[in-house]
Amino acid sequence: MDEDEAGHVRVIEAPRGGTNVFVHLGVPYVTRDGRTLHLQIIQPSGDAAMVGWDEAFAGRYPCLVFVQGSGWGPQALGAGLWPLCRLAERGYVVAVVEYRPSSVAPHPAQVHDAKAAVRWLRRRADRYGIDPDRLSIAGDSSGGQVALLLHATDGTAELDDRPDALPLALRSAVAFYPPTDLTTMEQDDAVRDMLGGRPSEVPDVALDASPASHLDARPRGPVLLVHGTADDVVPHAHSLDYARELRRHGQRVQVVLVEGAGHGIWPSTFGPEVIDAVEEHLRSS
Repeated sequence: MDEDEAGHVRVIEAPRGGTNVFVHLGVPYVTRDGRTLHLQIIQPSGDAAMVGWDEAFAGRYPCLVFVQGSGWGPQALGAGLWPLCRLAERGYVVAVVEYRPSSVAPHPAQVHDAKAAVRWLRRRADRYGIDPDRLSIAGDSSGGQVALLLHATDGTAELDDRPDALPLALRSAVAFYPPTDLTTMEQDDAVRDMLGGRPSEVPDVALDASPASHLDARPRGPVLLVHGTADDVVPHAHSLDYARELRRHGQRVQVVLVEGAGHGIWPSTFGPEVIDAVEEHLRSS
């Protein structure tokens, strides 16, 4: 450039290393109650490499199936992609699950849909570069409740409308600020809509929708619970109490409390330290 241009042009360094991602938007995976449900699939791409993973898995990425929370209502599926892209940059396929809202189908429809999504991804592991032996489930808020129900019922016919289908075979679970004891949420209208009544009106359904009611001593993958200490929608006692139940049943669990964070994944509950904790959890499972 000449001297006249030099004062108006800024030169910056290109980023070195790292991983690009590619997002498949609106991938249909099942139709139920006249609604086609979709996945948003985030793949490592470009110069992605399984740094730190066994070379045997090169080109085959672990998959995190993420159930986005919504108070069991309609989900804003594009709103939460950016922090999940941070995980894809680290060498994970992340698939965001759409479920039927409670206004269309109450519990356990959301669990059925998430199980269908896991099985759909397992059948298409080759297409999306997924290592089928490294599928984990995750979710936030109502999606965390669904994720924990998948983890708690994995390997059983409980809460499964396709008990003879492919096993889920989940390696681990991650739940962000999940409601874990629905029997205590009497005044929550979203819980009422999902259960089909207040917990006191449908106590059996409220218990069935509470992950702890499905726990036993059968070996399962480890669980990571992430919760803000200032959450006034789902108090962090839900995670602490569920962790105690997991330990009582001999299950592995870790709780990460985010000091001062409220209810919601963006951005305080999903900062760099939390992403590091999630990756460490997934790697160790």
